[in-house]
Amino acid sequence: MLGGFRVWLVLAAAPVFAQLPACPATPVWSPCDLAFELEAGENAGQVELRAEFRSPRHRTYLMRAFQDGDRRLVIRFSPTEAGDWDYRLTSSLPRLDNKTGQFTASASDSPGFVRVANVHHFATENNKPHLWMATALDQFAAIPRAEFDQAVDRRVKEKFTHLRVTLESGADLREAAERVRAMNAKGLVADLVLASIPEDWQQREHYLNDIVCRFAAMNITWMGMPPFENVPRGRAILKEAGALIKKLDPYNHPRTAVAAVTSAPLLGDGWMSMIGYGTADENIGGVEHQLFQTPAVNTGIKTQRDVWSATMSGQYPASGSGPFMDAWFEFMSGNRYWELEPYFDVDGGRAIALEGVEYIVYVEKSGPVEVTLEKHGYDVAWIDPATGERTKEKNYNGEHFTGEPPDKSHDWVLHISREGHKEGMLKSWKFESRPVPVQEVEQAPQKTPFEIATPAQGDISVSHPPYYALKIKRDTRATRSLLVEWTGEVMIDGEGYRVIGTGREGTLQIPKSIAKNFPAVLSLRVAVLNANGKAYVVDKVYRLVP
Repeated sequence: MLGGFRVWLVLAAAPVFAQLPACPATPVWSPCDLAFELEAGENAGQVELRAEFRSPRHRTYLMRAFQDGDRRLVIRFSPTEAGDWDYRLTSSLPRLDNKTGQFTASASDSPGFVRVANVHHFATENNKPHLWMATALDQFAAIPRAEFDQAVDRRVKEKFTHLRVTLESGADLREAAERVRAMNAKGLVADLVLASIPEDWQQREHYLNDIVCRFAAMNITWMGMPPFENVPRGRAILKEAGALIKKLDPYNHPRTAVAAVTSAPLLGDGWMSMIGYGTADENIGGVEHQLFQTPAVNTGIKTQRDVWSATMSGQYPASGSGPFMDAWFEFMSGNRYWELEPYFDVDGGRAIALEGVEYIVYVEKSGPVEVTLEKHGYDVAWIDPATGERTKEKNYNGEHFTGEPPDKSHDWVLHISREGHKEGMLKSWKFESRPVPVQEVEQAPQKTPFEIATPAQGDISVSHPPYYALKIKRDTRATRSLLVEWTGEVMIDGEGYRVIGTGREGTLQIPKSIAKNFPAVLSLRVAVLNANGKAYVVDKVYRLVP
């Protein structure tokens, strides 16, 4: 993104200007600072000041001022359209109240801010697909500036499109904002994590108002705070904080919470626009993708296997580093990633596909692979996920592809695609090119081929968690492979559900924070995705004891 222009507006005591000057020829999607110097007797901490900006197409954006020093207030704004803009001030200071200004925004080559698109994917404001690949940059506001600049350049070279950064408690917010500007100028989106959101509501409102006013005009996403499951009253704090950010941010940047496992339990609170995952466990991501029509990013990626497992669950990588990430980006950027959804007519691997156009199969354990296709002629290749090296196979024409990887020394990615057809589609691509239906989850016991074998009815102890197991009542081809997520919730305490197990069997892992008082009523839910992609839910209630 092009860098913004900073202009300082010093207002005299007498209302000299009928109209206020403003940002000269600011490029669209670039932040401009309107700064107001206060006079003797005016307290920056008590003055209210905001501006309503009106675009050439009559869209309006309400921006509030933040305090930038003892004697200065700043309104930061990024125009979203080229042309002439008007704005009107509202202030508790009579000399500023109801004043108007104008400025002209110039065209730029910036794609605009990132937004949610096509149910499970992302786009930029120029309506082009956006390939989200992020990694973390620790202590971004505190490390020496030269070191920061080198790290940003390195991540750009490695093809990352996002950097996840944390606003630490007590951080220099002016410096942090300048560094976010620098990231945006290199084409990187800043994923902002708030290290410490005040628990007191008045302090929280003041803090978040300041943060949103400083950063909303930049190309960012809101990532909540560090794993919310580990924060006392984490859900309640994020519910209020998320609702406030949603209200204050006129650009509607994507919002989620960093999670140790999944932030999906917070979706019902109404402020999130995407899900954050902290694990690449296919049982969790695979099941929840079928339950929620929301994009997902994963901050728990550490290995090559993690990034491909998350991809097969319909998630975008929000962590990880190394050549395998570069290989992933190069491969995904060459396909129609903004339309791919998990695909289940496959044996020997996990798949995503745009049916009839492109099929991508991750084969973790090298062996025979079978994929059911729409009848067409296809290009076939095997990709080494470590390097991106492509091994071309003989073209295939038919409906049932079978094959094996070139060797069994590592995992592989199978790519079956109609490359010529894809080139033609690029001339007229659009995000809403196919519907993504909501799956009707089967809950009727008589139609559900699963039941909870153990734990039996009775008490469940947090300190001595029991063994769990799923029983298959009817073996069919659809039950040959299952993704299983076990969740527990004490509804009266309002903390939301927690994932307490995955897979067909194991030992429940129940966090003590799931309940405030014991004994409690634990609602245990088992969500199952069969080999055909059909989702089932089985519920059971227990008494939870310490």
